[in-house]
Amino acid sequence: MIKVFLFPLLIIINSCASINYSYFTDFKNAISRNELIIDDLFIENQDFSFIKVSNSKNDAVFVLASISSVGIYEWIGANYERIRTKDGLILETVGLESDIKFYSNLLITHNNKGIFNSHIDLYNPDLVFEEISLQHHSSKTHFTENGDKVVTSKFLRTSSAIGWRSEDIYVYKNGIIQRSVQEINPLTGPLEIEFYFKY
Repeated sequence: MIKVFLFPLLIIINSCASINYSYFTDFKNAISRNELIIDDLFIENQDFSFIKVSNSKNDAVFVLASISSVGIYEWIGANYERIRTKDGLILETVGLESDIKFYSNLLITHNNKGIFNSHIDLYNPDLVFEEISLQHHSSKTHFTENGDKVVTSKFLRTSSAIGWRSEDIYVYKNGIIQRSVQEINPLTGPLEIEFYFKY
């Protein structure tokens, strides 16, 4: 009778001796979220403008690499991922889990109230030259205690051929983008971007 209990116990003890404990770290990383806290000290220590990009799994910081003559900002991540934005709208990503590319540089600002049509490419899953539209849905304006004008604009992003419909949010303070939430792929969650400009 004791042999029946002793044999499984010996197997368990022996197998525990060969466990690689780094697997526990990998397991923790798989189920937990990598969160970055951006506070005043962090902002002061940065030499360049940057963005904090968040999705459901991770936060990452991208540094401003260049600004084109038409106002397209190119941001670069730690592993050379790239995000190109114009007035907060993500025009192109390279190196993310899913990437997007707009074929026209749409002008999205808090002042625009129309419909913008373009074609896009999606990567992972792949979709080539699909029509997409961004339609202004609503805007709200309020003033902070400091007298700053804050405009929150919502746009509907639709692509009828693939049944994609999402709502993008853009927050501007005194006409400068501060934050955006947008879905760059119908199969992934939204990306939230916080903009930190150094002048």
